[in-house]
Amino acid sequence: MQENSDNTKIKSKIAKSSLKMSVVTAISRLFGLVRDQIQAALLGTTFIADAFAIGFILPNLLRRLFAEGNMVASFIPVFTELEKEKGKNESKKFFRAIFTLLTLILIIIVLIGIIISPLLIKLLYKSADKEALDLATNLSRIMFPYLLFISLAALMQGILNIRGYYSISAASPILLNIVIISTALIFYFFFPNVFENMSYVFSIAVLIGGFVQFFYQMPFVKKLGFSFKPYFYFKDIYVIKMIKLFAPGIFGASIYQINLLVSTAFAGAIGEGRVSAVTFANRIHEFVLGVFAVSIATVMLPTLSKLLVDGKKEEAKDTLGYSLRLVALITVPATFGFIILGKEIVETIFQYGAFSSNSTLLVSNALRYLSVSLFFVASYRIIVQSFYAMKDMRTPVYTAFFSFVINALSNYLCVYIFNFDIIGISISSVSANIISFCILYILLMKKMKTKTIINKKIGIFKTFLSSLLMGMSVFSLKYYFLSAPQYSKIIFILKVFLIIFVGIIIYCIANIIFKNEDFLSFINIFSKKIIKKKL
Repeated sequence: MQENSDNTKIKSKIAKSSLKMSVVTAISRLFGLVRDQIQAALLGTTFIADAFAIGFILPNLLRRLFAEGNMVASFIPVFTELEKEKGKNESKKFFRAIFTLLTLILIIIVLIGIIISPLLIKLLYKSADKEALDLATNLSRIMFPYLLFISLAALMQGILNIRGYYSISAASPILLNIVIISTALIFYFFFPNVFENMSYVFSIAVLIGGFVQFFYQMPFVKKLGFSFKPYFYFKDIYVIKMIKLFAPGIFGASIYQINLLVSTAFAGAIGEGRVSAVTFANRIHEFVLGVFAVSIATVMLPTLSKLLVDGKKEEAKDTLGYSLRLVALITVPATFGFIILGKEIVETIFQYGAFSSNSTLLVSNALRYLSVSLFFVASYRIIVQSFYAMKDMRTPVYTAFFSFVINALSNYLCVYIFNFDIIGISISSVSANIISFCILYILLMKKMKTKTIINKKIGIFKTFLSSLLMGMSVFSLKYYFLSAPQYSKIIFILKVFLIIFVGIIIYCIANIIFKNEDFLSFINIFSKKIIKKKL
């Protein structure tokens, strides 16, 4: 009885913390969509937009390696173990040592990145002429220091998450988006002739935004008793343990981003507009991942690490299965939505200014196919976190390498042999993502010595069935409301939002009729939270 009670409390904590973090992240992502709308309107899918996307992809990939991906995943389990064994004073010294070491490493990487940017850009941007290459190189050099600030901010996020303060770090991207939006608007309306083109403004804004995110979190971490004073004792056994976890996991933790880098390189070889189209499609794709899936993965890692340290393997397995079913509740209906309403969603969000109807077609084609792997990408992140919680960094690396090979070969075949254009890029990503998830899921079952991880599979089936009914309804509404030519952009947008809203209502009703326990428990937690706030 006690074990069931503890399990219920853990699930409730994950759902509540994920919900709270998801609300903050949703606000951040909405600001991000506004930022992307402004970028799309000002840059479109021109070579300038491609150059900005290529220039940003290198520091952004390294951010995933050092920030919310591998570094934090390596830090949290070791910190949790150290604090349990040696107490809070030693864990604070450990934080100072890692913060100092990471700062030194990042400064070196940023300097190297700035120096070799021209070579890296040439490898990624094969279809570009000299003007586009020079622009992408300049933008990359401006944005490389962003890596330093955002990675150190991610380390602070790890501390805040361990202490249960998830919303503070989740809110920091709001500041980044506000900085980019305000900077772009100020220069566009008041100082339009200061820079050669607006891509320079966006690059400078990214750098400033990273700086703001870093300093925003410092007071909260200091309040918890942690110091930023340099500490150079890198021979500490726990520092070495984290490095041993971190080093092999660099490839495995960020395979999604590495595959995106490969896709971008192939897109750059196809022609103008393809790189930015892939980028915008991934922005929408990651909106769902960021709002809920990443929130669950972020909340789950400290929880799972603590359960495993305490030797509660059955509770850890049950927690993992529950997390995957929660992810399905969001990603499965989102997949149906993107497949059916992909073009209309892209047109609603981006088709303004320099972003033409042809741009909408490019992005929506990429988005439709990309959305098929939404559940698998989201679940892959959670599965990887599970291996990290068990201090196994090697297995995700081997799987990631296999995924990388599949993605690269598939891209080559789709782009150069079958001439599938941008659709081929998405098909390759989907194939790699699904295969890597399946392999890692099977390996995790073997590691945990269990026949299944997603227990209560009937819940997944009910989620799928509810999503199917929602999809059929949305398709019918689309045919009824949007088949005739639209003469007003505002009316078109209102109709799209109405269809989405009705689809959500139908999905909720279907889950209630089918008595989907995961959905009902999540709604119950959500309603209790609202009632509690009102009281």
